[in-house]
Amino acid sequence: MQNRTIKTIILDLDGPLLDGMQRHYQCYRDILLEHGFAPIPMRQYWEMKRNRVDRRKLLALSNASDLYDEFLASWIQRIEARKYLALDRLQSRVEDILVNWKKSGIRLLLATMRNNAAHLHWQLDKLGIADSLDEVVVVGSGQAGASKSAEIKPLLSNKRLDEVIWIGDTEVDIHAARELGVKVCVLTCGLRAEEYLASLAPDMIEENLSSFATKLVYQAEK
Repeated sequence: MQNRTIKTIILDLDGPLLDGMQRHYQCYRDILLEHGFAPIPMRQYWEMKRNRVDRRKLLALSNASDLYDEFLASWIQRIEARKYLALDRLQSRVEDILVNWKKSGIRLLLATMRNNAAHLHWQLDKLGIADSLDEVVVVGSGQAGASKSAEIKPLLSNKRLDEVIWIGDTEVDIHAARELGVKVCVLTCGLRAEEYLASLAPDMIEENLSSFATKLVYQAEK
């Protein structure tokens, strides 16, 4: 795969572009504390999420199993509130990478699972990456990869699929890319552990967007 052949990059937001560890943990922590339960440490919580541990088991570590339904409802209500979104940080070099790709003529499509589009656009503006994105596609957080691919497909109608790559960090992105028939690179800096991602046999696995960008440039120069 050479840089000159990649004309469209589809990007997932949470994980590949944003480090959401603080947001996820703070939302979880606030809910537990408000109900009188002690949250587990952040690193333990994050590793459990990355390894797809069931939320009931996670709550059980704080003796809060009976809180499940109330926790889930509160989580959905809060996780995209601006005060939590403000905790997200860009992954390493993301802003520079997007600007460079944009300048080189690569079309950048964002495909993300969010429930509040207005808050999403607020966040993209706040982080300074909105102007680098040619299109922003939003599907509900409860939907599957097929929903992502269905929304992206019309944007690729006149494009060569061998000139497109999808960059994500979960099984949803892999499924969406396969639905479209495009290559997929998964990053291990996000919501899934590397071992699990490797078991799904994506086309590429990289640590983060920076390592992917470096490899893309290196291969183009060979």
